Amino acid sequence: MNFQKTNKSLTPRIFQGTFFKYSFVISTVLASAVSVNAETLLQVYEHAKQNDAQLKISERGFLAALEAKPQVLSALKPQLTLSSGVNYGMQYQGKRSFRGEDTAAFLSLSYDLNLTKVIINKQLDARVSQVDASILQSKALLEADRQNLIIRVAEAYFNYLNANDTLAFRKSEKNAIGRQLNQVKAFFEAGRSAITDVKEAQASYDLSVAQVEVANQQIDVAREALRAITTRYYKHLNGAADNVPLLVPKPANIEAWAKAAVNNSKALIAAKHAVEVAQKNIDYERAAKKGTLSLVANQGGDSVLGEDAYDSDKIDASVGIRYSLPLYEGGNISSRVREARHKLHQAQQTVELQKRLATQRSRAAYLAIVSGLAQVKALKQALNSSQTAASATQAGFEAGTRTAVDVLLALRNTFSARRNYTSARYSFLLNTLKLKQASGTLAESDLVALSKLLRKKT
Repeated sequence: MNFQKTNKSLTPRIFQGTFFKYSFVISTVLASAVSVNAETLLQVYEHAKQNDAQLKISERGFLAALEAKPQVLSALKPQLTLSSGVNYGMQYQGKRSFRGEDTAAFLSLSYDLNLTKVIINKQLDARVSQVDASILQSKALLEADRQNLIIRVAEAYFNYLNANDTLAFRKSEKNAIGRQLNQVKAFFEAGRSAITDVKEAQASYDLSVAQVEVANQQIDVAREALRAITTRYYKHLNGAADNVPLLVPKPANIEAWAKAAVNNSKALIAAKHAVEVAQKNIDYERAAKKGTLSLVANQGGDSVLGEDAYDSDKIDASVGIRYSLPLYEGGNISSRVREARHKLHQAQQTVELQKRLATQRSRAAYLAIVSGLAQVKALKQALNSSQTAASATQAGFEAGTRTAVDVLLALRNTFSARRNYTSARYSFLLNTLKLKQASGTLAESDLVALSKLLRKKT
């Protein structure tokens, strides 16, 4: 499933009007965030792959799961053990020897070599199948975590860009309000404005100063969020130019995406393998009631080294078949089988839950993209309208028909529209990745494509 370009450009007009000549400052500040040395989204992702703790946990978990296979297979192979011992002792003889002693010392050496080979063991057979399913489950969980890393990186990346844009807007807003404050003061001194206008403008300026500080704090928070994933701090990141094409889902069919989610969701696939693990666990517990058949071979020997005539050597060897059958376990096996059944039902309900979540998330992501596209278009128009209204309000203020409060309100509306428009575009781009994650098709190639779009300079 792919995305297709929209037909209409979503690039807004540059702020117009005499009062909004300062608008070039916004473009300049935003452009400075994308320098020659700016990190790309793909570079940040590569840093995250190397350093993200959550992904490393998942990778080690998968490697640990792989080790279960050779462990269970080893139980089917011949088992060879060797034991040996050395003993020193004294023996009382009851009569004196020809040397006049009634005790004799001796040294006993022994060894025991045992060979066991499983012939029939249904529990081990079930365990092998269970381990295979468990490995597939762990692999699906690892793939889900890899997809989740793409989303976490993109989300942190866009949050950082959004925080930087917000700071740029807040600074430009503060400067614009400062100029308006100076103009209102000049009008007041000329008798063309009331003192209340000066107070209102001063209050707006003070508020804008505080909002700049808040924006600075938000950048610090966003920077720390990126560092938590990548262990690095970034000064500059490539941003999205206004002419970055916004893509709509293809096919434009919500049911197709929901079906893809049910078929490909990594979390759902992992849950299905968990059902296999639970089913094999029932087989394993039931097999405990069945007997086991093994080939056994043994060789043992003893050597006694002593005084007088006490030296002796003995070697025994045997080979045979051993059958073991549990007759009564106090109800333990039956209880374990019931426990395994309950866990199977639990795993089956988890599959149903993941199926519903996959459907819900894919639908929500699709709707977020569709509504997000409409929102970006509407915010673009709102931005254009607010710019026109602000220019008219400023002209009215200079003509004496509008108050300074009207101008300040129009100014804030314009900057608010710009912030909302920029934020909506970032959300739209992020939602395209979330839709593919929900459908289980998200891959690094999607991040590469998005990173190339963000390499355009603003």
